Amino acid sequence: MAPRSCLDEMRRHSRRRNVQPVYIFACAVLLLIQTAACGGGPSGGQNPPPTPTFTTVDAPGAGTTPPQGTSALGINASDEVTGYFVDANGVYHGFIRSSAGTVTTIDAPDASQTRTNGTEVTAINGSGEIIGIYSNAQGGHHSFLQTSGGTLTEFDPPNGLGSDAFAINDGGAIAGDFADASGAHGYVRAANGTFTAFDPTGNASQVISVAPRGINRGGAVAGFYIDTNFVHHGFVRSADGTTMTFDAPGAGASAPAGTLANDIDANGVIIGEVDTGTGVHHSYMRNADGTFTVFDPPTVGPAGSSANGIDDNGVVTGIFQDANNVQHGYVWNADGTFTTLDDPNAAQLPFSLASLGTNPFRINTNGAVVGFYSDSAGTRHGFVWQ
Repeated sequence: MAPRSCLDEMRRHSRRRNVQPVYIFACAVLLLIQTAACGGGPSGGQNPPPTPTFTTVDAPGAGTTPPQGTSALGINASDEVTGYFVDANGVYHGFIRSSAGTVTTIDAPDASQTRTNGTEVTAINGSGEIIGIYSNAQGGHHSFLQTSGGTLTEFDPPNGLGSDAFAINDGGAIAGDFADASGAHGYVRAANGTFTAFDPTGNASQVISVAPRGINRGGAVAGFYIDTNFVHHGFVRSADGTTMTFDAPGAGASAPAGTLANDIDANGVIIGEVDTGTGVHHSYMRNADGTFTVFDPPTVGPAGSSANGIDDNGVVTGIFQDANNVQHGYVWNADGTFTTLDDPNAAQLPFSLASLGTNPFRINTNGAVVGFYSDSAGTRHGFVWQ
């Protein structure tokens, strides 16, 4: 697993719930009780919610030489965080961090413990099941699943020469990619362990690689594929197997431009990045009806932005570069407002492999954002913003 650029990380890697009348009444009663207990007060004098803060996540054993360190990639509704770290020898290890802050190292049994190889945890679901990728002594990639009880199962789809696991939903369905003798494919592994392979275009010979990046609670998978001209295109596969490909407005038609889909919410809303082919990138949202919104944070510079994660309330998190080429995170709220995210320990230097800035990766249903940043020495650190 060679060190990756921030864009490589991104490539690898609005719902409102109905509120029942009984619930509204119960909340009103509770508010009256709380007001009385506090001796009354002016009407409408509720305290504002606390301002979110950053918490650094450093896995024990993480190296301190760039690009070593800790990268947080996943978070569930219980605020358990997952990702990987690179040690002083350049070996990759997965980790899971409990909501209390305890960090546990994850190494697949057959993972090679040599430089640029090892284990990565890529995602976690609401039950605490984690998935990821490991590389063996031959350098090939393979998938794994670890239950909340700690049982780890390595796997590849039937006839697969290798595979990657990137997304898992709360029902235990996993989405990833694999290669066999006929080419590159996507796969869905059901909770019972059965596999379904799919090809976004219907013809594996038309693609170089397939990259599923999200699977929602209904089993819909979103991702992108690279065609034989090395142009990127988005796709969405419904639970019944129906697959559609798409290109966001403004997507370039020459290598390596195009459309990347990075996540999908419970309503089928997909977010990602559109590469115009001119060195400019934009965030986009694709609604379930196929309509698009292309957007950037207000202070974006010429390089643009990318949307990386979406929660089931329609809140989006991503990255952008400003006019000085410094990278920042953002949260795009359901009301259309933006919040800029800058970890206070992140170096405010022009983007490079040694200076990544602040990089949000995923957001959970509570609005907690997980990602990573690089300090002034170029070492990576995970973070949680909540």
